[in-house]
Amino acid sequence: MMEKIKSFKWRFFIFYAGVLLFLGGVGLTLLLPPDETYSAAERRMLTERPSPDMEALADGSFQEAGETFLAEQFPARAHWVTAQTKLEQLMGKREANGVYFGADGYLLEKYTEQEIDWKQAKRNLKRLSKFLAAYPQAQVMFVPTKSDVLSEKLPPFAGTGAEARFWEMAEAYIAPEQRIDVADILRAHDSEYIYYRTDHHWTTLGAYYAYTAWAEKMGIAPLQPEQFTVTQVSDSFLGTTYAKVRTGGRADSISLYEAKNRPAYAIDYNMGEFQSDSLYDMDCLSGADPYSVFLGGNQALVDIRSDAQENGKTLLLVKDSFGNCFVPFAAMHYARTVVLDMRNVNIPVGKLLQAYPADDILILYNDMQFMESTDISKLK
Repeated sequence: MMEKIKSFKWRFFIFYAGVLLFLGGVGLTLLLPPDETYSAAERRMLTERPSPDMEALADGSFQEAGETFLAEQFPARAHWVTAQTKLEQLMGKREANGVYFGADGYLLEKYTEQEIDWKQAKRNLKRLSKFLAAYPQAQVMFVPTKSDVLSEKLPPFAGTGAEARFWEMAEAYIAPEQRIDVADILRAHDSEYIYYRTDHHWTTLGAYYAYTAWAEKMGIAPLQPEQFTVTQVSDSFLGTTYAKVRTGGRADSISLYEAKNRPAYAIDYNMGEFQSDSLYDMDCLSGADPYSVFLGGNQALVDIRSDAQENGKTLLLVKDSFGNCFVPFAAMHYARTVVLDMRNVNIPVGKLLQAYPADDILILYNDMQFMESTDISKLK
């Protein structure tokens, strides 16, 4: 009997010591190496190590930031996210980490009215309205999410409604003559491949349909599908939505639409950082984010000059990442296209227009990203 007790004690001691060694190892990996600032697997910036101060300690913000830091810097976090998501699926959950597991291999973002900062959304619309009043040549294109356009792929009783409320708000701030509605044309083609299954962006085909609506509003004859050469450059794309859950979905393909008679380009990226004659960065296809093949990702300022003589005008395109695959369509019709991403510049758009006078202005944003953005204040 005594030998059995001793054997049990030793097994318990070894197990307990193993647990302590594991936790200690985790602690060391969090404390010793430099923090990761970006997660390639999750396609987002990570919380940095908080700096303690008396005010943060007193109001609890340091402890809260510390918990987020530890969760995001946890070793092999991506593998833990995958395991957790698969476990939740086995338990019958239809969504995880703000993502619905939809029909036909679609992963769809969860948006509810309760999760939106409506005060920020209203501030952004007010700022936009003032800008539109100052620049009557400006147009606005809000792109709905795939959760809205492809709502039939959502699981039953999935929470929706945030975008419908935003569209009602937007109508009060944007006059019809300065608004390009693309929701209807996208819904008319909802049986086609207009949104990626594993990424939050629209596909190049979705951007093409929006381009036709924009061109008609601008009095430009849009190119027809047969006037493009369509090249599939990837068939294994797993995008930002997949990165949130690390499982499910079906890999996407990325295609480039190049006009058969497109103009020649001379492109300056970020005020002289580098030059190119192409709107695509093919090296990105083998990197962490293949969607960055369009413009090489979210560049601050792209100055595109072409030999297009269609109108001899300049277009200023203020956009978020949804605009990246739209640029090649619009740039065909202008002698100069200036593409601005306000997230990466600190210059008010009004001052930028002094340096780059524009005949036409297009503000192109995904509606949810517009509501959440804190950079719309630069529209002044």
